[in-house]
Amino acid sequence: MRLLHVITGLNVGGAETMLARLVCNRQMASAFEPQVASLQPPRFVGARIAEAGVPVHDLGMRNIALSGAALLRLARLIRSTRPDLIMAWMHHGQIAATAAVALARTRTPVIWNVRHSLGGYAREKATTRAILQVQARISHSAAAIVYNSRTAAQQYAAFGFSSERALVIPNGFELRGESQPRTDARALFGIGPEPLLIGMVARAHPMKDVPNLVAAYARVLEAGIPAHLLLVGEGMDQPTHSVVEALSVLPGGSWTVSGQRGDVAEWLGSLDVLALSSAWGEGFPNVIGEAMASGVACVATDVGDSRWVIGSTGRVVAPGDPVALADALIDFARLPHSTRRLLGSAAKARIVSRFALAPITERYVALCQDVVAAVPLPASHFSPTSVRTAA
Repeated sequence: MRLLHVITGLNVGGAETMLARLVCNRQMASAFEPQVASLQPPRFVGARIAEAGVPVHDLGMRNIALSGAALLRLARLIRSTRPDLIMAWMHHGQIAATAAVALARTRTPVIWNVRHSLGGYAREKATTRAILQVQARISHSAAAIVYNSRTAAQQYAAFGFSSERALVIPNGFELRGESQPRTDARALFGIGPEPLLIGMVARAHPMKDVPNLVAAYARVLEAGIPAHLLLVGEGMDQPTHSVVEALSVLPGGSWTVSGQRGDVAEWLGSLDVLALSSAWGEGFPNVIGEAMASGVACVATDVGDSRWVIGSTGRVVAPGDPVALADALIDFARLPHSTRRLLGSAAKARIVSRFALAPITERYVALCQDVVAAVPLPASHFSPTSVRTAA
């Protein structure tokens, strides 16, 4: 069975990472012949997928002016490869895949895979808001709509997306084996052994609200707690003016910034706490699941499904409130080291029991097979409201 994935871009992010996990997974590879088409030039994750032997197509959308040409390339790709099914990731990818199928004059079913939440709709770009409005009107055409977040499923239904074929499949994670290489973040970044190591791994985007975390961290230091803040991700080494201002009030040597890295999985487990200060937009924050799978407890803002994912293994506070975020970090810092380790172990166990990659992959395989076979699924299979009652 030929499965074509269409995605907006293939650099670094939660959607890109989950796509890579699926197409490089043996369960998926045994059931499908996957290919991936990226509207924007494939970068870090695109190279990883290609190295695994999965064909990756660059549709050449370097800017919005080239979107028409990229759409025509996608239509030609669909006509030439004749996929049995298309899975479209992210909003631009979903619009493009739906339009390209029409241009190609095929009846290829398209599954939309939504990785975003709408809590910050007013803060989205005007083009993104316009795309969302178009999608709401044509969402009934999707063969299924997958959300990785229970919160998002409800928000999109309220926005006008069809709920008839909607379902929630959360992100899935693999645990690192004991024999896999591990690196101490302190040694890697030249951080001393004493301070509490608070890390945030994210791209430098306004939705991540880095100034909120920095302001909270300043309060942690004011409380007399020895700590070090580590900010890693695309663009973090080129901070915006607001981030520079926030960092400028911190004591020298109390923070470290680094750009995009390919070795995060090797040292993530050596953090004392993973912090995520997002203001909006998160569905199922992938980095939270990765940290928990590495045995690290998390402190995060209540955006998307962060509260559900973390459960009782960490702390969740209101977004945009540096005092609440600081209080959570201070409470965590004052716990005995043994208690923090127990929370990390509980976080890892929660990933194993609820978000392990193998059963998540099985759900994707079953969905794809059922869509291609046009087997009607029971209403409960697609109900985004029913899953909200799950623990």
